[in-house]
Amino acid sequence: MQIIPTHAPSQESKTRLSPQEKRFDDAWQRVIDQQKINDSFRADVLVFARETQERIEAQEKACMNAMYAACLHLFTFFSRKSLTQWQRRTLIDWVSQYLDIMLSSPFASHLDMGPVRQQLSDVFAGAYPEWQHLHEAREEDSGFAESAFSPFDEEDAEDPLIDDMFQELFAEFEQADAASGSSQHEGQEDAEEEAFFRQQRAHEQRAYEQQQEESQALKRLMKSSSMNSLFRKVAGVLHPDKEPDETMRQEKNRLMGELIQARNNQDVPRLFAFYTEYVGQSPLQELGGNLDGVIQLLTRQYQQLCAEQAHILIEDPLAGALYQRFHKKTPAATKRAVNKHLQEVQERTRLLLELPLDITSLKRLKPYLEAHYNMLLEEEFFT
Repeated sequence: MQIIPTHAPSQESKTRLSPQEKRFDDAWQRVIDQQKINDSFRADVLVFARETQERIEAQEKACMNAMYAACLHLFTFFSRKSLTQWQRRTLIDWVSQYLDIMLSSPFASHLDMGPVRQQLSDVFAGAYPEWQHLHEAREEDSGFAESAFSPFDEEDAEDPLIDDMFQELFAEFEQADAASGSSQHEGQEDAEEEAFFRQQRAHEQRAYEQQQEESQALKRLMKSSSMNSLFRKVAGVLHPDKEPDETMRQEKNRLMGELIQARNNQDVPRLFAFYTEYVGQSPLQELGGNLDGVIQLLTRQYQQLCAEQAHILIEDPLAGALYQRFHKKTPAATKRAVNKHLQEVQERTRLLLELPLDITSLKRLKPYLEAHYNMLLEEEFFT
């Protein structure tokens, strides 16, 4: 529903602006343009994410279903007494990784993770009773539902084989550090760190003082006769009492609510936007006088909008992740990225579906455990 402004912008008035008025108009136009850029980008991200999610959701859910079934299948081997300690531990870590993936995936929300978490908890408690108190403490602090618990997460749970492999290497590193005389630099590093924190505190203090000054200036502006006049003119256009049309009255009620909220929040740019749209003139017509404070306010608003643009992708984490992952410079490149991803997910799903068919005995499971364990050793070495 469109509300007709009371006046049309005057082209003649634009030719008679003083330098200060011109600076105001430029600052206000930057705010308007940046707000449009942000709104457009936000809408583009949401539309792109919705369309992309529709393209990949079915395959992603199929992959999560296959992973869930693979977890349940792997659980059937935990009761085998012939599993060695490292095999049992590797199997626990394997299932924990699958569970972590499903818990963090937006495409696994249809799955009931409770049974999988409970089975993993029971298996872990039976296999490692000496670490059960760690698990219970973690569950009490944050809830087991937040993450799968793996013995590789705890400092106390280091694998003896890994310790044996790297103990000598770590000892050599420590000896090399001692021989290098690194302790001679500790005093200098402490001084540099202290200087850094002093600068940080000074910067924070200046920012706080500037914020206080700006807050006082904003309060003075909001109480000025020019801002009161600006508000009354917009309210006169939007006031619903004299509106005979019921639909228009409801729309004006909504807009009046937004206008009052902008005033209560001291949102000057929003009030200016209302004035420009519904009165049909630049807010400069009402302000007059000394505009330097208002120009500074608009400049800060423009800077905030620029910073806001950089954070749009994290307002909706899923939408932002899909946009960053798949949005490319051209539609063709975007399509290739999505198709490549779908192929990778399809391949992963195929392997997960084949896993229960291939692992039909402990003998068939052991090569998988060995491969997984070797992968853990590599990760331990490079991290």
